[in-house]
Amino acid sequence: MLGPVMRQGGAAAARQVLQQAGIPGAFLQEPDSRITRRQFVGAYKSVAAYLDDEMHGLWSRPIRGGTLKFMMLSLLDAANLAIALNRFVQFWNLLLDDYRLVLTREPTRIGIVLTPHQPGLEIRILGHELMLKLVHGIVSWLLDSEVDLLGVEFAFARPAHWADYAFLYPGTVSFDAPHSAIWLDASLGGAGFRRTRVELWPFLRRAPEDWAFTTVHAGLLSTRVRQALAADGIPSADADAIAARLGLAKRTLTRRLEHEGRSFRGIRDDLRRDMAVQLLTQSRASVDSIATLVGFDNTAAFCRAFKLWMQQSPGAYRNRSS
Repeated sequence: MLGPVMRQGGAAAARQVLQQAGIPGAFLQEPDSRITRRQFVGAYKSVAAYLDDEMHGLWSRPIRGGTLKFMMLSLLDAANLAIALNRFVQFWNLLLDDYRLVLTREPTRIGIVLTPHQPGLEIRILGHELMLKLVHGIVSWLLDSEVDLLGVEFAFARPAHWADYAFLYPGTVSFDAPHSAIWLDASLGGAGFRRTRVELWPFLRRAPEDWAFTTVHAGLLSTRVRQALAADGIPSADADAIAARLGLAKRTLTRRLEHEGRSFRGIRDDLRRDMAVQLLTQSRASVDSIATLVGFDNTAAFCRAFKLWMQQSPGAYRNRSS
């Protein structure tokens, strides 16, 4: 997200953008650090304002401020979702030189496919992620209900942060596809909707809050495991306990998680890390208390784990976030 800012204004501009979003400038040297949802939204807005580009310099030409507003206005009076998606595609194809969006209708599904204008074009992962998420977010807003996806396909290899996709795309996600694409049930194409300009303004004002986030994909076993751990308040349960709660043998749980590319320990560590970051940045709880709240028997073990996750101690992380 910060790459175009760095190229245009250097590290000083990037630190300023982070600070406007409530993120310490020191995080610039720590690209793997976790931030809160509020901080992400703030950073997205700050980058867009600095670059005057609502898509952060990720496409062939800048997407100037106000583009999303005029695109959304063009969708409001569409007779059904298929017509709205066709307008979405036409709008973007007026703006982009590097990619062409194609509305594709099949007997069981309808979707939008990103096709490059020339072979070998560089794939900017964040650009593809945001474009497909924008499609899903707008569809869900128009229909006034979060829409499940038949699938999301990306034309790049599985990235290191792929586990976070469960929080972005409520459907199956695959990689190394010929083209990036998002697919909905074909029946949604004929769905009508009623949205007004009055309802549109808060959506635009909060952007990307209302289109960038989704509830976790409940169909994944890894999601169910995380939810089961979180339901206890303190995520300290072991694999045997969670397997029994989900009605599975431990061996079955392990095998199915491996099929999803996850492990029980990794899921529990991710949850503990995210809880710890939230508590360190948004509460005054002591490190000792946080260690207990995220499921550790002692503070030393928590500090060792946190340093492994975030490459710094809990205290240093909190100080940089203050």
